[in-house]
Amino acid sequence: MSAPFFSVVIPTYNRVGFIADTLRSVLAQTFSAFEIVVVDDGSKDNTAEVVRQFKDAKVQYHFKENGERGVARNYGLARAKGEYVLFLDSDDLLHPNHLATLHAAIQEQNQPNFIATKFDFNRNGQRSSSDLAPVPAGHYDLGFFLRGNALACNICVRRQNPGLKLFEEDRSFAAVEDWMFMLENTQNDTVYLVDAVTLTMNDHDARSMRADNQGLIKRWLKLMQWVAVHLSLTPSQSQQLEGHIFYLCAIHAYADNYRGQAIKFLRQAWPQLPLRKALLLAMRILAGPQLIGLVKGARS
Repeated sequence: MSAPFFSVVIPTYNRVGFIADTLRSVLAQTFSAFEIVVVDDGSKDNTAEVVRQFKDAKVQYHFKENGERGVARNYGLARAKGEYVLFLDSDDLLHPNHLATLHAAIQEQNQPNFIATKFDFNRNGQRSSSDLAPVPAGHYDLGFFLRGNALACNICVRRQNPGLKLFEEDRSFAAVEDWMFMLENTQNDTVYLVDAVTLTMNDHDARSMRADNQGLIKRWLKLMQWVAVHLSLTPSQSQQLEGHIFYLCAIHAYADNYRGQAIKFLRQAWPQLPLRKALLLAMRILAGPQLIGLVKGARS
Protein backbone atom coordinates (compact mmCIF):
# COMPACT_ATOMS: atom_id res chain seq x y z
CA MET A 1 0.00 0.00 0.00
CA SER A 2 1.33 3.45 -0.91
CA ALA A 3 1.89 6.03 1.83
CA PRO A 4 -1.48 7.16 3.18
CA PHE A 5 -2.53 10.79 3.19
CA PHE A 6 -4.88 10.19 6.13
CA SER A 7 -4.59 8.03 9.22
CA VAL A 8 -7.97 7.37 10.84
CA VAL A 9 -7.30 6.65 14.53
CA ILE A 10 -10.17 4.80 16.21
CA PRO A 11 -9.83 4.23 19.97
CA THR A 12 -12.29 1.66 21.26
CA TYR A 13 -13.30 0.04 24.52
CA ASN A 14 -16.06 -2.60 24.68
CA ARG A 15 -17.85 -1.24 21.62
CA VAL A 16 -18.27 -4.56 19.82
CA GLY A 17 -21.84 -3.65 18.90
CA PHE A 18 -20.69 -0.55 17.00
CA ILE A 19 -17.11 -1.02 15.77
CA ALA A 20 -17.97 -3.04 12.65
CA ASP A 21 -20.30 -0.36 11.26
CA THR A 22 -17.72 2.31 12.06
CA LEU A 23 -15.01 0.42 10.17
CA ARG A 24 -17.31 -0.19 7.19
CA SER A 25 -18.05 3.54 7.01
CA VAL A 26 -14.33 4.31 6.79
CA LEU A 27 -13.59 1.60 4.24
CA ALA A 28 -16.40 2.98 2.05
CA GLN A 29 -14.60 6.31 1.50
CA THR A 30 -14.40 7.66 -2.03
CA PHE A 31 -10.88 8.95 -1.23
CA SER A 32 -8.63 5.90 -1.05
CA ALA A 33 -5.26 7.05 0.33
CA PHE A 34 -5.81 6.27 3.99
CA GLU A 35 -5.04 3.78 6.76
CA ILE A 36 -7.10 2.82 9.79
CA VAL A 37 -5.41 2.52 13.18
CA VAL A 38 -7.72 0.76 15.65
CA VAL A 39 -6.50 1.14 19.23
CA ASP A 40 -8.25 -1.40 21.46
CA ASP A 41 -7.95 0.17 24.89
CA GLY A 42 -8.19 -3.07 26.86
CA SER A 43 -11.63 -4.28 25.71
CA LYS A 44 -13.06 -7.27 27.55
CA ASP A 45 -15.53 -8.20 24.82
CA ASN A 46 -14.73 -9.78 21.43
CA THR A 47 -13.67 -6.54 19.75
CA ALA A 48 -10.45 -8.15 18.52
CA GLU A 49 -12.36 -10.95 16.78
CA VAL A 50 -14.69 -8.50 15.03
CA VAL A 51 -11.89 -6.18 13.85
CA ARG A 52 -9.77 -9.07 12.57
CA GLN A 53 -12.64 -10.17 10.33
CA PHE A 54 -11.78 -7.13 8.19
CA LYS A 55 -9.07 -8.46 5.92
CA ASP A 56 -8.36 -5.13 4.25
CA ALA A 57 -4.67 -4.14 4.40
CA LYS A 58 -5.70 -0.64 5.42
CA VAL A 59 -6.87 -1.88 8.84
CA GLN A 60 -4.33 -2.13 11.65
CA TYR A 61 -5.32 -3.48 15.07
CA HIS A 62 -3.41 -2.63 18.25
CA PHE A 63 -4.30 -3.91 21.70
CA LYS A 64 -3.09 -2.13 24.83
CA GLU A 65 -3.93 -2.03 28.52
CA ASN A 66 -6.77 0.30 29.38
CA GLY A 67 -5.68 3.89 29.81
CA GLU A 68 -8.74 5.88 28.63
CA ARG A 69 -9.26 7.74 25.35
CA GLY A 70 -6.57 10.40 25.76
CA VAL A 71 -3.88 7.74 26.07
CA ALA A 72 -5.41 5.65 23.27
CA ARG A 73 -5.53 8.59 20.87
CA ASN A 74 -1.92 9.54 21.56
CA TYR A 75 -0.95 5.87 21.13
CA GLY A 76 -2.63 5.81 17.71
CA LEU A 77 -1.10 9.14 16.70
CA ALA A 78 2.37 7.81 17.50
CA ARG A 79 1.80 4.88 15.11
CA ALA A 80 0.13 6.85 12.33
CA LYS A 81 1.89 7.33 8.99
CA GLY A 82 -0.50 9.72 7.26
CA GLU A 83 0.15 13.39 6.62
CA TYR A 84 -3.09 14.09 8.46
CA VAL A 85 -4.59 12.18 11.38
CA LEU A 86 -8.27 12.23 12.22
CA PHE A 87 -9.78 10.86 15.39
CA LEU A 88 -13.01 8.89 15.13
CA ASP A 89 -14.94 7.36 18.00
CA SER A 90 -15.76 3.69 17.52
CA ASP A 91 -19.53 4.24 17.60
CA ASP A 92 -19.68 7.01 14.97
CA LEU A 93 -19.92 6.91 11.17
CA LEU A 94 -18.13 8.71 8.36
CA HIS A 95 -20.13 9.60 5.29
CA PRO A 96 -18.51 8.29 2.06
CA ASN A 97 -17.25 11.76 1.10
CA HIS A 98 -15.67 12.64 4.45
CA LEU A 99 -12.02 12.16 3.51
CA ALA A 100 -12.50 13.56 0.00
CA THR A 101 -14.09 16.70 1.48
CA LEU A 102 -11.25 17.12 3.96
CA HIS A 103 -8.60 16.54 1.31
CA ALA A 104 -10.03 19.18 -1.03
CA ALA A 105 -10.28 21.72 1.80
CA ILE A 106 -6.74 20.98 2.99
CA GLN A 107 -5.40 21.82 -0.47
CA GLU A 108 -7.57 24.94 -0.76
CA GLN A 109 -6.50 26.21 2.67
CA ASN A 110 -2.78 25.57 2.15
CA GLN A 111 -2.47 22.69 4.65
CA PRO A 112 -3.82 24.04 7.94
CA ASN A 113 -2.70 22.38 11.14
CA PHE A 114 -6.28 21.70 12.24
CA ILE A 115 -9.37 21.12 10.12
CA ALA A 116 -12.84 19.69 10.63
CA THR A 117 -16.16 19.23 8.88
CA LYS A 118 -19.61 19.43 10.46
CA PHE A 119 -21.55 16.48 11.85
CA ASP A 120 -25.08 15.52 12.79
CA PHE A 121 -26.58 13.15 15.35
CA ASN A 122 -28.49 9.90 15.05
CA ARG A 123 -30.72 9.24 18.06
CA ASN A 124 -32.70 6.01 17.70
CA GLY A 125 -32.92 6.44 13.94
CA GLN A 126 -33.83 10.14 14.09
CA ARG A 127 -31.28 12.51 12.60
CA SER A 128 -30.75 15.98 14.05
CA SER A 129 -28.30 18.83 13.51
CA SER A 130 -25.43 19.70 15.83
CA ASP A 131 -24.60 23.12 17.22
CA LEU A 132 -22.23 23.56 14.27
CA ALA A 133 -25.07 23.70 11.73
CA PRO A 134 -25.37 27.53 11.60
CA VAL A 135 -21.64 28.22 11.99
CA PRO A 136 -20.10 29.52 8.74
CA ALA A 137 -16.95 28.07 7.21
CA GLY A 138 -13.76 29.74 8.37
CA HIS A 139 -10.92 29.80 10.84
CA TYR A 140 -11.76 29.63 14.56
CA ASP A 141 -9.42 30.40 17.42
CA LEU A 142 -9.41 30.06 21.20
CA GLY A 143 -12.32 32.46 21.61
CA PHE A 144 -14.64 30.01 19.83
CA PHE A 145 -13.67 27.15 22.15
CA LEU A 146 -14.07 29.15 25.36
CA ARG A 147 -17.80 28.57 24.74
CA GLY A 148 -17.35 24.78 24.64
CA ASN A 149 -16.13 22.26 22.11
CA ALA A 150 -18.75 22.19 19.39
CA LEU A 151 -16.45 19.89 17.37
CA ALA A 152 -16.56 17.10 20.00
CA CYS A 153 -13.96 14.53 18.84
CA ASN A 154 -14.36 15.50 15.17
CA ILE A 155 -10.90 16.94 14.46
CA CYS A 156 -8.23 16.26 11.84
CA VAL A 157 -4.67 17.36 12.57
CA ARG A 158 -1.50 17.75 10.51
CA ARG A 159 0.88 15.18 11.97
CA GLN A 160 4.11 17.07 11.32
CA ASN A 161 3.17 20.07 13.43
CA PRO A 162 5.89 20.91 15.97
CA GLY A 163 3.40 22.93 18.02
CA LEU A 164 0.88 20.09 18.38
CA LYS A 165 -0.22 19.48 21.97
CA LEU A 166 -1.21 15.89 22.70
CA PHE A 167 -4.38 14.74 24.42
CA GLU A 168 -4.48 14.92 28.21
CA GLU A 169 -3.79 11.40 29.54
CA ASP A 170 -4.99 11.83 33.13
CA ARG A 171 -8.02 9.52 33.20
CA SER A 172 -9.75 11.73 35.75
CA PHE A 173 -10.48 14.03 32.77
CA ALA A 174 -12.08 11.25 30.70
CA ALA A 175 -14.79 12.61 28.36
CA VAL A 176 -13.39 16.16 28.73
CA GLU A 177 -10.05 15.59 27.00
CA ASP A 178 -11.46 16.59 23.57
CA TRP A 179 -12.26 20.07 24.82
CA MET A 180 -8.91 20.37 26.61
CA PHE A 181 -7.15 19.38 23.38
CA MET A 182 -8.90 22.15 21.44
CA LEU A 183 -8.33 24.78 24.12
CA GLU A 184 -4.61 24.08 24.34
CA ASN A 185 -4.06 23.82 20.58
CA THR A 186 -5.95 27.00 19.67
CA GLN A 187 -4.00 29.27 22.01
CA ASN A 188 -1.62 29.99 19.13
CA ASP A 189 -3.41 28.46 16.14
CA THR A 190 -6.81 28.10 14.50
CA VAL A 191 -9.10 25.34 13.26
CA TYR A 192 -10.53 25.60 9.77
CA LEU A 193 -14.19 24.53 9.69
CA VAL A 194 -15.57 23.17 6.40
CA ASP A 195 -19.26 23.89 5.77
CA ALA A 196 -20.23 20.29 4.99
CA VAL A 197 -21.87 17.59 7.13
CA THR A 198 -19.81 14.45 6.53
CA LEU A 199 -20.00 12.55 9.83
CA THR A 200 -22.81 11.20 12.00
CA MET A 201 -22.44 10.75 15.76
CA ASN A 202 -24.41 7.95 17.36
CA ASP A 203 -26.26 9.56 20.27
CA HIS A 204 -26.96 6.39 22.27
CA ASP A 205 -27.48 6.19 26.02
CA ALA A 206 -24.02 4.75 26.73
CA ARG A 207 -22.20 7.72 25.21
CA SER A 208 -19.68 9.28 27.58
CA MET A 209 -21.57 12.59 27.55
CA ARG A 210 -24.79 10.89 28.69
CA ALA A 211 -23.65 8.13 30.99
CA ASP A 212 -22.53 9.91 34.19
CA ASN A 213 -23.74 13.45 34.83
CA GLN A 214 -22.21 13.82 38.30
CA GLY A 215 -18.88 12.47 37.06
CA LEU A 216 -18.89 15.02 34.24
CA ILE A 217 -19.62 17.84 36.68
CA LYS A 218 -16.59 16.85 38.78
CA ARG A 219 -14.39 16.80 35.68
CA TRP A 220 -15.57 20.18 34.45
CA LEU A 221 -14.93 21.77 37.84
CA LYS A 222 -11.47 20.20 37.90
CA LEU A 223 -10.92 21.55 34.38
CA MET A 224 -10.72 25.08 35.79
CA GLN A 225 -7.64 24.05 37.80
CA TRP A 226 -6.06 22.54 34.67
CA VAL A 227 -6.75 25.72 32.69
CA ALA A 228 -4.89 27.84 35.25
CA VAL A 229 -1.75 25.76 34.60
CA HIS A 230 -1.97 25.13 30.84
CA LEU A 231 -3.56 28.25 29.36
CA SER A 232 -2.73 31.94 29.45
CA LEU A 233 -6.12 33.64 29.54
CA THR A 234 -7.12 37.23 30.11
CA PRO A 235 -9.47 37.88 33.04
CA SER A 236 -12.39 38.27 30.63
CA GLN A 237 -11.53 34.98 28.86
CA SER A 238 -11.30 33.19 32.21
CA GLN A 239 -14.72 34.51 33.20
CA GLN A 240 -16.22 33.44 29.89
CA LEU A 241 -14.80 29.92 30.19
CA GLU A 242 -15.89 29.56 33.80
CA GLY A 243 -19.36 30.79 32.91
CA HIS A 244 -19.71 28.10 30.28
CA ILE A 245 -18.39 25.42 32.63
CA PHE A 246 -20.98 26.38 35.26
CA TYR A 247 -23.66 26.40 32.54
CA LEU A 248 -22.73 22.82 31.57
CA CYS A 249 -22.75 21.78 35.23
CA ALA A 250 -26.23 23.26 35.64
CA ILE A 251 -27.52 21.39 32.58
CA HIS A 252 -26.22 18.04 33.82
CA ALA A 253 -27.41 18.59 37.39
CA TYR A 254 -30.83 19.39 35.92
CA ALA A 255 -30.68 16.14 33.92
CA ASP A 256 -30.25 14.25 37.21
CA ASN A 257 -33.17 16.25 38.67
CA TYR A 258 -30.84 17.75 41.31
CA ARG A 259 -32.63 21.07 41.26
CA GLY A 260 -30.77 22.68 44.15
CA GLN A 261 -27.42 21.83 42.63
CA ALA A 262 -28.58 23.08 39.23
CA ILE A 263 -29.74 26.41 40.70
CA LYS A 264 -26.37 26.87 42.43
CA PHE A 265 -24.51 26.40 39.14
CA LEU A 266 -26.99 28.63 37.31
CA ARG A 267 -26.26 31.46 39.75
CA GLN A 268 -22.53 31.05 39.13
CA ALA A 269 -23.00 30.98 35.34
CA TRP A 270 -25.59 33.78 35.12
CA PRO A 271 -23.24 36.84 34.92
CA GLN A 272 -21.45 35.39 31.88
CA LEU A 273 -24.47 34.11 29.93
CA PRO A 274 -26.55 35.96 27.33
CA LEU A 275 -29.81 36.93 29.04
CA ARG A 276 -32.01 34.78 26.79
CA LYS A 277 -29.83 31.70 27.35
CA ALA A 278 -29.79 32.28 31.12
CA LEU A 279 -33.58 32.74 31.26
CA LEU A 280 -34.25 29.59 29.23
CA LEU A 281 -32.00 27.56 31.51
CA ALA A 282 -33.68 29.02 34.59
CA MET A 283 -37.13 28.11 33.23
CA ARG A 284 -36.03 24.53 32.53
CA ILE A 285 -34.52 24.09 35.98
CA LEU A 286 -37.52 25.55 37.80
CA ALA A 287 -39.99 23.48 35.75
CA GLY A 288 -38.02 20.26 36.20
CA PRO A 289 -37.43 17.37 33.75
CA GLN A 290 -40.77 15.69 34.45
CA LEU A 291 -42.86 18.75 33.55
CA ILE A 292 -40.74 19.42 30.47
CA GLY A 293 -41.25 15.80 29.42
CA LEU A 294 -44.99 16.10 29.83
CA VAL A 295 -45.06 19.27 27.71
CA LYS A 296 -43.00 17.63 24.97
CA GLY A 297 -45.27 14.56 25.07
CA ALA A 298 -48.38 16.71 24.74
CA ARG A 299 -46.90 18.55 21.75
CA SER A 300 -46.01 15.31 19.98
